[in-house]
Amino acid sequence: MDYMKSFGSLSLGSRLKRLSDRLVQDVNQLYQSQGIQLNPTFFPLFNILHQQGSMTVTEAAERLGVSHPAISKIARKMQQEGWLSKTADPADDRRQLLALTAKSESLLEQIAPVWTAIQSYLDALIGAQQHPILESLTEFETLLQQQGFYAPIVKQLERRNEGQQVTIQGWDAALRDDFKRLNMAWLKRYFDGEITERDEDALNNPEGYYLARGGYIWFARNVADNQVVGCVALACHADGRFEISKMGVDEAWQTVGVGRRLLMAALDKARELGVAEVFLESSSKLDRALQLYRNLGFRQMPHPDGHSYYSRADIYMALSL
Repeated sequence: MDYMKSFGSLSLGSRLKRLSDRLVQDVNQLYQSQGIQLNPTFFPLFNILHQQGSMTVTEAAERLGVSHPAISKIARKMQQEGWLSKTADPADDRRQLLALTAKSESLLEQIAPVWTAIQSYLDALIGAQQHPILESLTEFETLLQQQGFYAPIVKQLERRNEGQQVTIQGWDAALRDDFKRLNMAWLKRYFDGEITERDEDALNNPEGYYLARGGYIWFARNVADNQVVGCVALACHADGRFEISKMGVDEAWQTVGVGRRLLMAALDKARELGVAEVFLESSSKLDRALQLYRNLGFRQMPHPDGHSYYSRADIYMALSL
């Protein structure tokens, strides 16, 4: 088993590094078999100087989209090995220009067909992919450039701290409309507002549907402005089984731990009642919710009735307490 893959997006950088290391190793072996002594990691700077002529470290870094220190480090190594020279710019002696040496120019005739063969083979591999890696990588790099990485994650961590300012409380009739509002929001967002007869009963009469039958409802309230930002219900069925039901979190408050705290409130109550197992029905569309359920120990299994009453529910999960 490739455990790196099991880490999901957290291993993105490591998997790209692993792939890069594999390609560099193979290309290096290929170069050596052809009598070429060029370090494969020199390729980006070597090629851009070949295509566009002499330039400064800053210009090379900008055109390649990498850091100035990274280009400086590669340039020093290439200069030491005689692949490039560094001279003062005739138009401005404060600027140092990088340029390929005669040694590099003589290598080009030998290495050009090797590059052509490598490109042809890689293009064939990429062409056989369902999701071509270069297009996907370009799309990902564009999104990362537009949205950033460090700042959004720091903001998310700050929001998680804000999430700790949310209080969890039990049923309050004054919050009946909030219960319906929060649940209608996700029904509209993911299921075009699909409402079944059971949905109507649960959302229009939560006291009768849940509380009168031995169930419970909790709300998450933002202490700062007293707004209700989430809810969840624990339904008691006629056969004595308990179900996690109608969990909804305001979109602006997702990813900060509100859903987890609501779910923990329901599970704590189930344990207090001596319930052996709780279940829930969900949809494969709800990736974030499903990940939360799995993190808390819920396991997907066949529906005991063969299928759900809800056409939108294609996943059945249970948790032993």
